[in-house]
Formats: sequence, structure tokens, C-alpha cells
Amino acid sequence: MIRSLVLLVFLCGSFSLLALANEEISKPLLRVFPTFRPEECEDWAILPFVCKRCLWEGKRYAQEIRFFEDGPYRSHGCYTDKTGFENLEGK
Repeated sequence: MIRSLVLLVFLCGSFSLLALANEEISKPLLRVFPTFRPEECEDWAILPFVCKRCLWEGKRYAQEIRFFEDGPYRSHGCYTDKTGFENLEGK
């Protein structure tokens, strides 16, 4: 009986640690890049095709970076002052 209880407590603790590892550890960071020509997208943009699409729509290339225990996760998209960040990876 005691062994079962100890095993149950150990398993519950292990599952809670796994859940905590994927929680966001800080607020997201929004990086907005100034771009004036499509050629500039090839120089520094991680996803140049997203950068060029933003330029064609009259927007700026941006990255939203979320920080987790297992490392950062970047979302790529466009940014305008009126609409804010628009994720283009799912489109």
C-alpha cells in the first residue's frame, strides 16, 4: 500500500514537471525590422519570402519571439502600427 502511494506521488510530480517545461517563462518579444527594398530581405531576414510579402502589402517584417524552458519559438509575419503583428506562417 505504501509503495503504491509513493509511486503515485512520484508519477504526479513527474507529470507536473513536464507541464512546467512547456510554459512560457516571460512575455513575448516583438522585433520589427525596418525594410525599404526587397533586396534587403535577402540580407538579414530569417524568412525572406515573408519579408517580401510584407513589403508588397505595405507592411514591415516582424518576428514574435516567445520564450520557453526548452528554448525560444519564433513566429514570422508583418507589422503595422494600426493592426499590430499579423502571423503569416499559418497562411
